[in-house]
Amino acid sequence: MLRLQPNISSADDDAERDLDAIYKEHAARVAGWAARLGGPSLEAEDIVHEVFLVVYKQLPGFRGDAKITTWLYRITANVVRDRRRRERRYFLRRFLGGRQQHPGPVATPIEVMERQHSTRIVYQGLDQLKENYRTVLILFELEGLAGEEIAELLGVNLKTIWVWSHRARAELRKWLLKHHPAELGFTPLRKVPP
Repeated sequence: MLRLQPNISSADDDAERDLDAIYKEHAARVAGWAARLGGPSLEAEDIVHEVFLVVYKQLPGFRGDAKITTWLYRITANVVRDRRRRERRYFLRRFLGGRQQHPGPVATPIEVMERQHSTRIVYQGLDQLKENYRTVLILFELEGLAGEEIAELLGVNLKTIWVWSHRARAELRKWLLKHHPAELGFTPLRKVPP
């Protein structure tokens, strides 16, 4: 029986050995960063896996200008940021009753009513925002556009998009906490009768 071996160059072999050594030496540190940066809502093991996939792809281009730990931290921070962004989008879409990435069982009439109620509340909050804040939040969170795409669409600087996005989230959160704290899981303080 003839076995075909893939054509692996010595550079590929060296990169594989380097990746193996990097993983053995730094995986625990990357897992710690992932756990702290991601918090309890993200699985650190999944983040570590994603980080080392990025390392595998970028290792041939790593010039050594920075320490390996600095490079790994930047990759970890970017992977965590991207994952948290995806989680927020998924939550907001689900909260607003939009498309779900993983269709679940058919909603009951009560679930449909709750979703419609939540959608009304969020859009009431969005309507309280300045138009540019509202637009950025909808394009980023609901449409899933990248900051660069939004900046190009609106004809403004990318830094302006990030400022508007940050302020829009803060204002929407403040409005929701003031007008609908129970929807966010907060119970308003009640006065105890004298």
